[in-house]
Amino acid sequence: MTTDQSILSRVGKLLALAGSPNVHEAASAAAHAQTLIARHRLQGWLDADQAASADVDPIEDASDTPLEVARRLRKWKVVLAQTLAEANCCLAYTLRRGSDEAIVLVGRGRDRAAVLELWTGLVTRIEWLSATHGAGRDRKWHDGFRVGVVATLAEKLAPVAAEVRAELGAGALVHVDPAAIAQREALERYVEEHLQLGRGRGISVDAVAWEQGRAVAATLQVGPAGTRPDAKNQDATPRKQSRTRTR
Repeated sequence: MTTDQSILSRVGKLLALAGSPNVHEAASAAAHAQTLIARHRLQGWLDADQAASADVDPIEDASDTPLEVARRLRKWKVVLAQTLAEANCCLAYTLRRGSDEAIVLVGRGRDRAAVLELWTGLVTRIEWLSATHGAGRDRKWHDGFRVGVVATLAEKLAPVAAEVRAELGAGALVHVDPAAIAQREALERYVEEHLQLGRGRGISVDAVAWEQGRAVAATLQVGPAGTRPDAKNQDATPRKQSRTRTR
C-alpha cells in the first residue's frame, strides 16, 4: 500500500488555501488534511486485509533524508515534527551530525511521505502566522509563539484517528483495529532493535508568547480569555513541556 499522490496533492492544496492569520483556521485545515490521510490509510488496510508483518513497505530510519538540518534546530520545528509523526504512524528524533543537528523520521515510506507533505505546508504557514502577529518581536518570542501554535495544532489532530474510525462499521473495524495495533507494534519493535534513542532535553519557551500562539485565533488577546499574563513571567516554562528523543 502506498500513499496516493492525489491524496498528497489535496493535502498540499488544503494547507495552501488557509489564507487567514487565524491560528485555529490553520489548525482546522491541517486537521482536515490529516483526515484525508487517515481515511486513505484505513481504506488501504481494508483493501489489503493483511497484517503489518506482510506489509511490503518497510519501516526505515530516514537519517539520509532528514526533515530539517541546521546548526541549531528551532524548538518549534522539533515539536511540530513529533506531532506530525505521532499522528502518522512514525517517530521523529533529533540527531547530531558533525556541527549540525537534524530532525529524522522513522516509519514506512507512505507514512513519511504524509508527514513530509504536512510539514512542508505547515512550516510555511506557521512562519507566516508568527510574522503576522509578532512584527518587531525577537527570536525568543517567535519560538514561544510557534510552539504555542503547534500545541493548538496537536489538539486539532489528536481526535482525527478516532473520528475516522467512528465512520467505519463494526465489520470494518475487525480488520482495521488489528492492523493499527500491528503497525504501532512494528514501529516500536524497529526502534528498539535498530536505534538507541535517549529521552533528550525538555523544551521550555517564552510562556507569554506561547499563550499568544495558543489564544490569538480565538481572542487576539494575550493569554486565556479573561486573563493577561504578567510580563514578569516571560521566562516561565509553559504548563505543557515537550521532550525530544535524541540519538
